[in-house]
Amino acid sequence: MTNTAIIQFNNVTKQYDHDAPVLDHVSFEIERGKFYTLLGPSGCGKTTILRLIAGFTEATSGDIYFNGKKINHIPANKRQVNTVFQDYALFPHLNVFENVAFGLRIKKMKKSQVAAKVKEALSFVNLSGYEDREIKEMSGGQRQRVAIARAIVNEPEVILLDEPLSALDLKLRYQMQYELRELQRRLGITFIFVTHDQEEALAMSDEIFVINKGRIQQSGTPIDIYDEPINRFVADFIGESNIAKATMIDDFLVAFGGEQFSCVDQGMNPNEPVEVVIRPEDLEITSFENGMLQVEVNSQLFRGVHYEITGLDKEGNEWLVQSTKKAAVGDKIGLRFDPEAIHVMRFNETEEDFDRRLDSYSEGEADGK
Repeated sequence: MTNTAIIQFNNVTKQYDHDAPVLDHVSFEIERGKFYTLLGPSGCGKTTILRLIAGFTEATSGDIYFNGKKINHIPANKRQVNTVFQDYALFPHLNVFENVAFGLRIKKMKKSQVAAKVKEALSFVNLSGYEDREIKEMSGGQRQRVAIARAIVNEPEVILLDEPLSALDLKLRYQMQYELRELQRRLGITFIFVTHDQEEALAMSDEIFVINKGRIQQSGTPIDIYDEPINRFVADFIGESNIAKATMIDDFLVAFGGEQFSCVDQGMNPNEPVEVVIRPEDLEITSFENGMLQVEVNSQLFRGVHYEITGLDKEGNEWLVQSTKKAAVGDKIGLRFDPEAIHVMRFNETEEDFDRRLDSYSEGEADGK
């Protein structure tokens, strides 16, 4: 466990009875003072990770460490974490002050200390002056702030957030994304946020763990995961993607759509079957004869800031384009893209192998290759 890590999972599995494991030999480290997001579809295991950290459930096998100490059997009330639930779990019969003060009163803290800490916590979440307000009189966004204030007032080392924005309308959701991120920066506390919303994860996180079927598919910064997805699931789950079967002819040369293209990937076997990803915003519409790929448009939608156009190439691959240029159904158009826009994915490549391959690119650049 590194000196900066606050939480470590070492080969953790969680299984109920004889069902398939909810988590399957999961290992990772959480560094202190960062905003982490556990991202994946429903049932992938992300909330189970949160429950294991909080102490609401125990691992079937493997070890969990907090500040270097094993906590597998430490009860939830003895852990330096607080949880903000999806439904906020506020006490409807208590006002804002008493909801936030609840944990402090359990600790039998002096009244003057309770009052000072509650005031400070409410100030952090922009709810100063709301101490006497009833919970039923609060909006969804305000209730969320009360739940966060109740979490931070106990001065935990980690705050766990289980899809706390899912019940909010779109505009308020965007506002709360910004507020949560700014709050984490001001507090300097480690936040671990669970969501199935990719845009939320990309906007808020220092690091993202993409999870599917009880395994971490890929971890890294939002930019790393968006630009360098490790496999089809990650590429398809994070943002809009064009994914096509391809052949890696040689280093820096890949074939798909009936043509060969220069790319920036290397270190694979000659003529190895692979998949390529090109993001829709990286495709530029040009004339049919000048296209690196040539497609026939089969749909067009106006999305406000751009047109969303799909077309089929001569091999039947469908390409999604996001462009300010318009194209009608039935038009034959060309598509152009830079070598850097092509990302090559190997089949069955592990994250460790993928990271080593990326490191080799950097070493090659340092050597002037």
